[in-house]
Amino acid sequence: MIYGFNTFLLLLLVAPIVSLLCVKMKKARALSPIVLVVALLTGAATTGVSFWRGDRLSLDLSRLTPLPFALTVDRLSAFFLLLICAVSVPVVLYSASYIERHYEGLRRDGLWILLPAFIASMVLVVTASTGFAFLFGWELMTLLSAGLIMMEGDAGQRRHNIFIYLLMMHVGAAAVIGAFLLFLPHAPGLTFAAMRTVAAQMPQGMRTAIFLLAFLGFGTKAGIVPLHLWLPRAHPIAPSPVSALMSAVMLKTAVYAFVRFGFDFLGTGPAWWGYLVLAAGAVSGVLGVLYALAENDIKRLLAYSSVENIGIIFMAIGAAMVLRAYGAPSLAALALLAALLHAINHALFKSTLFLGAGSVSDATHTLNMEELGGLLNRMPVTGIAMLVACCSIIGLPLFNGFVGEWLAFRAFLGGSTLPPIAPAIVLPLVAGVLALIGGVAAACFAKLYGVVFLSRPRSEKAEHAREVPVLMQLGVALPAAACVLIGVFPAIVLWPLMTTISELMPGTAMPAQATSIATVLPWLALAVIAIVAVVALVRRTVRVTATWACGQPGLDARMQYSGTALSKPLRKVFSQVYRPDRAVNISPAGQPYFPETISYRSVRTTSFERALYRPAVDAVVAAAHRLRRLQTGNIQVYLLYLFLALVSLLLFMRFL
Repeated sequence: MIYGFNTFLLLLLVAPIVSLLCVKMKKARALSPIVLVVALLTGAATTGVSFWRGDRLSLDLSRLTPLPFALTVDRLSAFFLLLICAVSVPVVLYSASYIERHYEGLRRDGLWILLPAFIASMVLVVTASTGFAFLFGWELMTLLSAGLIMMEGDAGQRRHNIFIYLLMMHVGAAAVIGAFLLFLPHAPGLTFAAMRTVAAQMPQGMRTAIFLLAFLGFGTKAGIVPLHLWLPRAHPIAPSPVSALMSAVMLKTAVYAFVRFGFDFLGTGPAWWGYLVLAAGAVSGVLGVLYALAENDIKRLLAYSSVENIGIIFMAIGAAMVLRAYGAPSLAALALLAALLHAINHALFKSTLFLGAGSVSDATHTLNMEELGGLLNRMPVTGIAMLVACCSIIGLPLFNGFVGEWLAFRAFLGGSTLPPIAPAIVLPLVAGVLALIGGVAAACFAKLYGVVFLSRPRSEKAEHAREVPVLMQLGVALPAAACVLIGVFPAIVLWPLMTTISELMPGTAMPAQATSIATVLPWLALAVIAIVAVVALVRRTVRVTATWACGQPGLDARMQYSGTALSKPLRKVFSQVYRPDRAVNISPAGQPYFPETISYRSVRTTSFERALYRPAVDAVVAAAHRLRRLQTGNIQVYLLYLFLALVSLLLFMRFL
């Protein structure tokens, strides 16, 4: 299988070169997506076979680089590599039509050059087996994703958002580098095998420092609150295929890296490690879904929803760490199984939703829900795929999201049987938090689907919408079909995932809860199909009447619920989370009864921006203004600065 893996890597590296060579040849531009799809299918096939057999694939490139540079595919790498390839195929198919319809010239060519390079960088991250190879891929992934976002335009607000993205990514990268450097005295080559071996002999304080740096660095990339600030800024401004890859795949590289550090390198740690991850996941899940509920821009809503789902994944990872620390390996395996399963589930339904948002934007030229409506009749394929994704993301049975959340519930509630009182209290409470997240998510995506696809069109853009081209429909439909397939037959992924977990936590077997749900769901699907068939046979006629309009002649678009109105009750319940800045301007001033104009302004900022980031930014700006006083423009003063710096350095060296 090593030849297949090498072929996959070679094709992936050739794809940007083919795109570059096809810049001048219009008829040859179709080669770019073809080569990329062939590469991804080759990678998926090779990875799937090696994963099933348990083969370990290795490629050492250290002779070509100044530092150790090697790639290895074990079961954990294979799982995430398969996820990257499986999700990227429909995204590339979608892009083949989307990019041609929306971009031309340099931007179109740049997207086809950067897109395969971005996928290659994510492949490098999950297959790297040395610190240098991992960090190279990690930094490359950040820079290439920023370049893809810039292809959409370079307006001032866009540059500001990309600056925030790059700033936070490099803060996280600094923490990741620090985690690797702490291994350096014990494993000079920073090979993963050496790091895995020496971690058990390292002092507990050093292990804790590595864990905290890894949690900070990978949590920033994943979008854990309060490190999520970049996510709702970067995803909405990227091209829709890029948004799909960033949310569905790039965030999972951070999950992979954290699992690699937390379970493979460091092994069992103190229980408070797990409680920290659990708390961060719970806060991210609740605030992410509440922020999503308040949004009317589809892509911003989906971006905040990614924060929510990453929170669910980290809740399950944290529970696995807690249960492992308290000596409950079976429940720990169940929690980690739920985390990894939800990672692939989120990749599938979130790629469907972001690609579907791109189709809506293509057909209507807007992503504002208040200007949409009635799109199901006009865009049936996109509408059905989005419905499947919405049912999946809120965890309805017979869709993939249900299986992961069900296993997480069972793991959380199983913690109540442990003798120690701390997990017996905390883990069932976390189950309640997960239930709250699921309830608010149901309201959020009922709002999204109802306002966008049901009811009547709210604008001429929605009235004249038409279905997107076939390749874009196929790109949306494929991951939606996978959501249903895994939802009905979860054993397809549960058994391979359990083999992965058994390598991370030796001695664990498939939990009974996972076996039972895998057995029940196919029979439940058959029962639902039988009931639907009977109902269809009994009710062969449908009576259609006009909707009662309170005595009015008829309904129009203005008499419908808007997205803002649908979310208002829940936003009032959680008003302390939003706390918008509101202002009412009446002109002329002092004339409240006979004004000429009234303007209302409401700006909603998240609670963490208000409480954490704004004071920090204000303090930095204030300090910068004070430091400007040092810039006098006088050469004598600058010479004095040099003299004082030299004296300080000599004193420092003297007492060192």
